[in-house]
Amino acid sequence: MSLTRTKYGVEFDPERKDEGSSGLGWLVVAVLLVAAVSFVVTVVRRISGDGTAEQGDEVPLVVEAPPPVVTPVEDVPRITAPPPDVAPIEVSDMGSRSPKVRSLLLRLEEATKQGDLAMQVSTIEAIRGLPGEAAADIDAELVPRLGSLNWSWLFDLRNPQWVDEVVVKRGDSATRIAQEHGSTLASFKKLNGLDDANRLVVGRKMKVMNHPRFNIVVHKRLGSVDLFLNGKLFKRYQLPESAPEPQCEPGAYRTPANLTEFLRKMGVALDSADIAELDMLVPRDTPLNVSAQ
Repeated sequence: MSLTRTKYGVEFDPERKDEGSSGLGWLVVAVLLVAAVSFVVTVVRRISGDGTAEQGDEVPLVVEAPPPVVTPVEDVPRITAPPPDVAPIEVSDMGSRSPKVRSLLLRLEEATKQGDLAMQVSTIEAIRGLPGEAAADIDAELVPRLGSLNWSWLFDLRNPQWVDEVVVKRGDSATRIAQEHGSTLASFKKLNGLDDANRLVVGRKMKVMNHPRFNIVVHKRLGSVDLFLNGKLFKRYQLPESAPEPQCEPGAYRTPANLTEFLRKMGVALDSADIAELDMLVPRDTPLNVSAQ
């Protein structure tokens, strides 16, 4: 197929082929045509994807994760504990007390209802710390409650102010862990509910009192023994009414390893259960002061 020049001009000659033609032109045209068709199809698909799906088309289901729930600070529950077995404080003549005392007593009542142990402890300490005789008439009721709360705070809630967590290592023993933390074997066993302290599991997490700063004050005339922890009254132990006044001389002492025998020699006739409790809490060489009052 070509154009031929004749005497009549340029004419089309279907029988003649172009010289050197190899069909390359047709190949180029075909490639361009395919590319154009592909481009058009792609554009159409993108446009249709932005629109509304036609009926019968499958639409992928996208499930979005719910937003994280953030608990407001005021909604975080406080650490609570069941109320200790102590009779409720009966307060008379509430209206005659100062606004400060009334406010603290009402706060103590509310903290007791909510079972907020920490708030009860801090409120009782605040009431007892008031100057003068603002709440002296109910001190005999406040002190036993404070002791029961502190005891529960130590052994039920493992108050982190007093108790550390340790991991048992190979070669550890209950006695060694207690001694390294300035505590006693008996308190270590009670904190961890151990019947046999000789069977410790390597890698297990245990609780231990961390270098508690106890001191004891014996009141000869009042017939009581006060146990302080880190400078605050922890618990008061009352001598029986029939017990004689301790015969020890007023002054400063240091507790030996056997506290039970030491107190008996000093004439401090506490109940056996109270002495055992003190012996469990108080490590050796704890300061002990005897007051003439």
